[in-house]
Amino acid sequence: MELLLYIVDHLGVAVFAVAGTLLAFRKNLDGFGVIVLAAVTGIGGGTLRDLILDLPVFWVHDPNYLYTIAIAALLTILWLRLRDYIHQTTLLFADAVGVAFFTVMGAQKAM
Repeated sequence: MELLLYIVDHLGVAVFAVAGTLLAFRKNLDGFGVIVLAAVTGIGGGTLRDLILDLPVFWVHDPNYLYTIAIAALLTILWLRLRDYIHQTTLLFADAVGVAFFTVMGAQKAM
């Protein structure tokens, strides 16, 4: 069960990193801006959750989350280079999937 929750948490981080990368691409940010926005969207909510619940911040103790963000952002950038435009629904879909994953993790952490 712990492994499944760990995977769900990484999937949530990855999907929100994709959403952040899509938004950064839409705003024509440079590489640094893309990584910062991907990281903020990927781990920002979970960081606040852990601070509110007085738990250790998850990505500080497990750097694999930062690797997940970097890989998700890189793959998204490569995918975007092959496309001419981004549909608005792509960003909405990424946000919806990320919320679903993080809802599961938030409920589990609160228990």
